[in-house]
Amino acid sequence: MPHRLFRLSEEVMGNRPFSKPVYLRLHETGNYVAWSAWEALEYLERYWDGPKAKHYRRARKLCQNAIDGWVSADKAREALVDAARRAGLLMAGKRTSRGNSNVVFRSIPQPEETRDTA
Repeated sequence: MPHRLFRLSEEVMGNRPFSKPVYLRLHETGNYVAWSAWEALEYLERYWDGPKAKHYRRARKLCQNAIDGWVSADKAREALVDAARRAGLLMAGKRTSRGNSNVVFRSIPQPEETRDTA
């Protein structure tokens, strides 16, 4: 039997999964759920509407470092949770600021032919 470098559930090719997801406020429409450092970094770069203070910058750096394999995904998760809590963007579970909605948004990769090439 060949030696396996990764268990099937472990990170492969930059996908650094968190031990549990982080639910983040996404405008007033719902939540964004980050299951990995990659999805967390996408949220930080595209959807973050809090102050981009030192805790935001630290979370962004640690998420990128987790993707690159320099730190654990859970260390990046801790930084994301800290920054989101300080900015008021951390959500508990699937609740949104609009009552009892269970709307959750996840990033979905687009096929190459539908991406904007401009």
